[in-house]
Amino acid sequence: MNLLLETLSDAIWQALTIALVLAALLMLMVVRTRDAHLSAARKRLESRLVLVVCLVVFVLMSDGEILFHSQQALPPQVSSRAATTIPTTVPQASPTLTSVPSPSPTPTATPRLARSITAVLTTFCNAITHRDYQTAWLQYARSLQRTHPEAQVIAAWERYTHCSMPEQSGDPAAWTILTLTLVPGSTDRFGRSGDIDYRFTMSDQDNVWTISGVCTIMSEGCFAIDWG
Repeated sequence: MNLLLETLSDAIWQALTIALVLAALLMLMVVRTRDAHLSAARKRLESRLVLVVCLVVFVLMSDGEILFHSQQALPPQVSSRAATTIPTTVPQASPTLTSVPSPSPTPTATPRLARSITAVLTTFCNAITHRDYQTAWLQYARSLQRTHPEAQVIAAWERYTHCSMPEQSGDPAAWTILTLTLVPGSTDRFGRSGDIDYRFTMSDQDNVWTISGVCTIMSEGCFAIDWG
């Protein structure tokens, strides 16, 4: 219906229709008056022929206009070829830092196990300060002990002279940060010295809280270390 209305309102189609009607009238007048000796039947035949020819021209002209408007109404075709994405090489910083994802928020109701998280971390921290590395090692979960050789871990702990627990939330589940102090003149692999903050991830093992992961805290995130 819209195509028909557009065709009827087209100025070019209207002008051609008027010209065709005038041409038909002129041709009919010529046929009727060109020869007085022609019979009335012959004149009627020629008049019908003129009308048929004009009708065919009108139909073809209208079809062309409708086809033109229908093509204009079609939406533009979208190229099916997807744009090729050129991968961009991002230079890596040296040394490469492996960020450890933050654990899921601890539920409000922390499970009551044989020892609290605070007790486990306090035992670990005191053991590091007093160089009782075997006690500190026993606070590790079995999964962490399997992936980190004991001798290598103890060698890393020997570089610290003191361990403390900074003030944190009263929720025992939040006691997951310890501050370890490097021996004078020693630095970690990031070039830091003195007091270094580490985040301890706790997990339930045989109904007892244990240390299942340790990472070093930096402004960009928490990064893996060789003893955690």
